[in-house]
Amino acid sequence: MRQGDIYLVQFGKKYNSEIGKVRPAVIMQNNFLNEMLQNKKYKNILVVPLTSDDILTEYKIFIHKRDKLKKDSFIIANWICTIDFEHIFLEKGIIGKLTSDEIKQLKEKICNLI
Repeated sequence: MRQGDIYLVQFGKKYNSEIGKVRPAVIMQNNFLNEMLQNKKYKNILVVPLTSDDILTEYKIFIHKRDKLKKDSFIIANWICTIDFEHIFLEKGIIGKLTSDEIKQLKEKICNLI
């Protein structure tokens, strides 16, 4: 698991404006901490969900469908969250990867949130 990989993630039941259901998400956590997940030293991982909702805002990044990502999507940069590692469907494998430019753009959007 590497930063920029896209996996299916169980976000649980939607509550008010929260993200819910099973949906793709980008692994945003750095690769050092991702390696610790496999050693079971840490159980949480930083992710950013995707949506196919085509309402573009300043905090969404458009990405074309690719690999196993079946729809054009938007990364919701202002919805960065930490989830338990068990919520990632590892058995489904990586469904896509961001390019280095997309990772850079996402990091810039996240930094603009603070």
